Amino acid sequence: MNGLSPGALDAPRSPEADLARGADDSQPPFPHFLECLGVEEAQNYTAEWADLCERALEPNIFFAPGFALNAARHIPGSGKPEFLFCWEAEGVKARGRLLGVWPLLLPQSTFSSLARSWSHDYGCSGAPLLDRARAPFALERMTAWLRQHHRHLSVLETTQLVKTNPDFIAMSEHARRHNLPFKIVGQYDRARLDATPVAVGARDFISSRKRKELQRQYRRLRELGAVAFHVTRDADDLRAQIEAYMLLEAKGWKGEKGTAFLNDAGLATFLRAMSRTLGLDGKCRIYWLSLNQKMIAGNIVLLDSRGGAYFWKTTYDEDYRSLSPGVLLTMDMTDRLLEDKDVATVDSCAVANHPMIDHLWRGRLCIADVMMGAAPDRAFAFNVVLQREKFRRSLRERVKTVLARIKAR
Repeated sequence: MNGLSPGALDAPRSPEADLARGADDSQPPFPHFLECLGVEEAQNYTAEWADLCERALEPNIFFAPGFALNAARHIPGSGKPEFLFCWEAEGVKARGRLLGVWPLLLPQSTFSSLARSWSHDYGCSGAPLLDRARAPFALERMTAWLRQHHRHLSVLETTQLVKTNPDFIAMSEHARRHNLPFKIVGQYDRARLDATPVAVGARDFISSRKRKELQRQYRRLRELGAVAFHVTRDADDLRAQIEAYMLLEAKGWKGEKGTAFLNDAGLATFLRAMSRTLGLDGKCRIYWLSLNQKMIAGNIVLLDSRGGAYFWKTTYDEDYRSLSPGVLLTMDMTDRLLEDKDVATVDSCAVANHPMIDHLWRGRLCIADVMMGAAPDRAFAFNVVLQREKFRRSLRERVKTVLARIKAR
């Protein structure tokens, strides 16, 4: 599905002025071109897409081409996203600089009223990639394209936005400027590490009692053999450690539950391809703990090029559960991240009230799921979808509570 939207030149403004004032509707529109592409078509523009990631208003590694294209191809049940591209028109060349990329789950029927920013179990942000110098303009043009091509659209849902980050602010400003409803339908706090303080270590974040317990567990682990901490960055070396990680994960509770990467050929292919692609750009690492040269805990960390890191996945050998190998590894990893001058902040990518990372990293990100109206004259349809979503979430929480009570008996 493709769409074309030409325009005329707009006077350049600073990104700060754009965010403060929003897109100036009194100015003629900036020359632009929009198209909605499938996975294979979007693959043709990975260079331009990667360049947009470098200058995005808000980095999002989960919508970077190395992650998103592999996820769309291989993750089962993730839906079939379409990638809405907003280009700057450049003379007779329609596709100049790329101004925006937004992976979306679009309405599948003529009368459907809901579009969603693409999400799945392996992504931790729904923030679209918007050129920081043209963010309000790109957001305006992309939402206008959605209205034009989906006449009954009344709601655009975006999950896992950080409330203090630029994309949330840009979207809320867009809604205010165009008199659109903008509602938070769910939110929670997620652990975060500020990696900028100097002369600080992981042990400064925990109590003396916890430090003594971890020291005791480390001594007991060393009694069993040679213990070492590692970090693998090189793409070729990552291949072997990814395989070791998947074998370790499949050995534990995720393997028994059927949710380990090796339980599904598509998931395993996704992890192999994604880690290879990002690893070639230096954006994937594995921190791991070994006992007698065998991995007993592993953490996969993804990185953007703007100082952001993402503690994406973790696993450990449950044969050593009593010695907390996952915690010991995360403590060492935290020290290394604090020492890394290229890392400013680390998103834990964790659920709310995570039993491990919430006690090690005390910083918090406020994560919000939002619904934004597509047009001011569709308020009634927006409220219908909004109430339906609130009911669905309420019902889900009730079911979780009941199941937890049954399990506790």
